[in-house]
Amino acid sequence: MDRMTERRKERRIPLGCKVGIKLAGGAAPIVGDCVELGVGGMTIHSRHVPRMDEVFEVAVLPPEHGGHFMPLHARVRVRRCHGLEQACIYEMGVEILEVIR
Repeated sequence: MDRMTERRKERRIPLGCKVGIKLAGGAAPIVGDCVELGVGGMTIHSRHVPRMDEVFEVAVLPPEHGGHFMPLHARVRVRRCHGLEQACIYEMGVEILEVIR
């Protein structure tokens, strides 16, 4: 069984939480939405147009109505990206390389 087939069997949890994207080079963080979280990755909607295999850090903020929790801070790699019908919004599937905290 190949990796893509196996990946699709992992459980995905719909989220809708804000996410901060920290790109290399000290650019200002980009705010987006983490719409889905899985064991090995997540789906993010943002205005950032990533390169395939681009690596950056994300901080997934906890829901506003869920108590006090620390953000999920991780290093991720872009595995897919495509534009959405909504102007200037892109959906990217990212693989979690490392959970920083």
